[in-house]
Amino acid sequence: MSTISRLALFLCLCLPWLPLSAAAQSTQWIDVDNVITCPAQQAETAPPDFSAPGCRTEKIPTVDPQHGTLWLRATVAVPRSMLEQSPPLGLFISGKAASTAWVNGRLIGSNGRPGAGRRSETPGRMDAVIPIPSGLLHAGANEIALQLSGVSGFLRLDSPMQALMIGTYANPTDLILRAYWPSLGTFGIFLLGALYFGVGTFRGGDRAGAALLCLISLFAAGQLLAEASRGLLAYRYPFHDLRLVLIVLCSLGFGLCLTAHVIRRFQPRRPWLSFAVVALVTVAGVVLTASYDGKALLAMLCPVLSCALGTACWSWKHKPGAAVYCVALVVFGALSLFLGGKFLDVAFFYLVAALLLFLFAQQAAALAREQKLGIALASHARQLEAALDQARTPKQLPSQTIRIVDTSRIELVSTDQITHCSGAGDYVELNFADGSKRLHNGSLNEMERELPSAFLRVHRSHIVNTAFVESLRRESSGIGQLRISTGAVVPVSRRIMPMVRRTIGSD
Repeated sequence: MSTISRLALFLCLCLPWLPLSAAAQSTQWIDVDNVITCPAQQAETAPPDFSAPGCRTEKIPTVDPQHGTLWLRATVAVPRSMLEQSPPLGLFISGKAASTAWVNGRLIGSNGRPGAGRRSETPGRMDAVIPIPSGLLHAGANEIALQLSGVSGFLRLDSPMQALMIGTYANPTDLILRAYWPSLGTFGIFLLGALYFGVGTFRGGDRAGAALLCLISLFAAGQLLAEASRGLLAYRYPFHDLRLVLIVLCSLGFGLCLTAHVIRRFQPRRPWLSFAVVALVTVAGVVLTASYDGKALLAMLCPVLSCALGTACWSWKHKPGAAVYCVALVVFGALSLFLGGKFLDVAFFYLVAALLLFLFAQQAAALAREQKLGIALASHARQLEAALDQARTPKQLPSQTIRIVDTSRIELVSTDQITHCSGAGDYVELNFADGSKRLHNGSLNEMERELPSAFLRVHRSHIVNTAFVESLRRESSGIGQLRISTGAVVPVSRRIMPMVRRTIGSD
């Protein structure tokens, strides 16, 4: 395992716990849980007595002001120790609503302006604090009353109200940013990955692979910025709907680009069908899931677990590199499920950073293999160039025998009768001068090592006997067409073609 792969595994296992320990040191608050809500009448400008038939007791997450205005009342027990503190206290309101607040019957301020419709409402901030005048609170039970409305959003959430608290007065955006700032450190990894592979999209060999990794990095960076925007901007609550949509879209883009990367890496028989199945299942699950946290989690987890299943199957078929991909994806998926609600807010970005480091390491290894193959092909090209010069006056090559194995027998054949060899799945197809063909149970790499020097690897899937080469023609796409004396045509890699342009002349 490479150093980068070890670092990725360390990030997966250790870093998700860092922000959790930091969150444990946050300030203590007095949370409001049970409240009484009543429908608001159009002419009401002060809290009612909360005894009307439509009033009911509920918890903060179930309070829904998205259909109009309503009144809320809560009783809060404030300890004397909190009143004796020198910093002023504030009423913290977090949710998709405009609000006006009263404490012990006295109006203390507003967050926006509640209204029955979009025209009459001024949207409040998603996270707001209203200062509580000194001396208004007393030790023991205190009454809080709110008028709420949340009619300006374009999404209907199951839990539009998230928190109602009393605590030391502070900027709520700064308090939220404390939970996000450790995750912002991973933004550098996402940005560097996007820049590096973005350049690779226009330069280098594997442009499609670089483009996918660039998109994965960009979607991860976009989701991080959308998630952390609540701690970076004191936005009004309609923007929260757009934020949720961006998070889901970035998570979906990340998952589907990761799927495309894995499919491209291991090249199943029907790549487009494989991608379409994962995409359809993922999109259907996102659409049918009600919670937007659930949508974002599913948009990422469904492709990850699908890729884990696919790489497990490819590992069972002994495809190189599939096992390590499977382990990385299983660890990623298992940790995301284990961390639950903390995953999307904090740990997600540490896990994504670790997964990206792993993908970067795998891509670097693939580029190194490509470079090594390029050197070998360049050597083959020089030999092929010399062979083409002698194609019109071929010499008799010394005969050599090799052993070929099929499903039922072992046979010795003379290499001077083999015109070319082609990869055929788990077999090698040997083509002979008399037009016959035979299958050998082995790999093309093994066959290349056994054949004499007259045989050259001109393509990933083809080896030719230079004694039977007649001509080489260059196509407009850059791929060559090598004609054998038997009439067969063998493709030649783009890497070799520039080396033999002098030989093929105007072709």
